[in-house]
Amino acid sequence: MSSKSQTKSPPKNFLEALRELGGDFKSEAKIQVTKIVTQDVPESFGFAPTGTLKPNEAVSVSDMAKAESRGEAKAESRFNARLAQIKEEERAHFARLEAQNKQQIQSILVEIKTLASATGTLASQVEVAVAQAPANPGVYHRNFFDQLLSFIKVLRQKVQDSSHWLATTNSRANKKSYYWGQVGKSGTSYMLSSERYMVTSTG
Repeated sequence: MSSKSQTKSPPKNFLEALRELGGDFKSEAKIQVTKIVTQDVPESFGFAPTGTLKPNEAVSVSDMAKAESRGEAKAESRFNARLAQIKEEERAHFARLEAQNKQQIQSILVEIKTLASATGTLASQVEVAVAQAPANPGVYHRNFFDQLLSFIKVLRQKVQDSSHWLATTNSRANKKSYYWGQVGKSGTSYMLSSERYMVTSTG
């Protein structure tokens, strides 16, 4: 199968494009077109809103053709304007999501750096506390160091768990980068190879 996707020819006019739309937007566009045909077009050459001719009024085939042409142009203009509006709304929506994601990631990175710095400061403070242990300690000092030891054990376990998780995540990311790099070089031949199976089945 060729990697190049088949390019779809653009619609020749707005009516052809209308047939390719989804349900909600197609319904809205049909309503607009119906209004133009049943109301705007008759009014453009003298019909009353009810669609009846005025007394002693005649309409030639040429006038009808011109009015129909004006109505189609008006419908196409409205269609294109609405289509452009939808595209702009989608672009703005994804831009907002991207900005929110960037802001949240930045906040998380700042917090990670702060915690990492605090961990280093904690290590220094623990060394100071141990070095300043009194020569004649009492029950209070014993309880203090016992609680400090318990806290450090819990913290060390959490750090080890986080380190293991991070190493696993980084390993998977490296494997995925290698996989897609090989696919880019070799195409489908690598995707069907046994090496590809080993890379994607582990981790």
